[in-house]
Amino acid sequence: MQKLFFGLGNAKLSVTIGTFSLPAGWTCPGANECLCKSDRLTGKLTDGSDTKFRCFAATGEARATSVRNARWRNFELLQAAKTVQEMADLINNSIPFGVSYIRLHPSGDFFNENYFKAWLNVAIANPAITFYAYTKSLGYLAKYKAKFPSNFKMTASKGGKFDALIAKHNLVSAEVVFSTEEARRKGLEIDHDDSLAIKNDKSFAILLHGTQPAKSLANEAWKVIMRTVGGYNANRQRGTQPVNHIEIAIK
Repeated sequence: MQKLFFGLGNAKLSVTIGTFSLPAGWTCPGANECLCKSDRLTGKLTDGSDTKFRCFAATGEARATSVRNARWRNFELLQAAKTVQEMADLINNSIPFGVSYIRLHPSGDFFNENYFKAWLNVAIANPAITFYAYTKSLGYLAKYKAKFPSNFKMTASKGGKFDALIAKHNLVSAEVVFSTEEARRKGLEIDHDDSLAIKNDKSFAILLHGTQPAKSLANEAWKVIMRTVGGYNANRQRGTQPVNHIEIAIK
């Protein structure tokens, strides 16, 4: 049986946290202000018409063919699964052994409703693991929020096409800021290590990260951040776990 690729840790996360990624931009139907895609073959970056800052995950894909290949392979395997049940089993059978937390989509997002329901069912079937994500696919949060188990922590990511749903459905949200001062002005605590996303009880800020287009406001902000706050240090590992079938709860 083929398995999806999971990482352990990333540039800002502990290696005890599993990560699962898809192609940036290509799988993000709600992206707007951060929209950027890396060409699958060449890595060339293309920004969206309303892009204010580049998605850090897209810039990572542009630099590394192996990263693009792993994320596209994940996407293709999920697309080949025809039902929520098949997707949920594929995901469940691929989860690294021994992890207590899984960060969904350091790159990518919930690309359709069945895929969202598959992860929701995986969370229901694995109560000992906390699953969390930032997402701009806010319609699914609004529709299924009442059915979320306590280990399924979803944070609405501001700057997308469906931001109006955040206030309407009282969703916990995260907002990218260009400086620590901007976060202070807005009364938001900055989450540097996903601890606030995991706690998921109040809205917060995320400091801009990742290489930005030359001469852009985001690039100037990134230069200041690198001088005053600094970047992240990456540390990655990988793991496996036995195959299991799960019973679908959300159909």
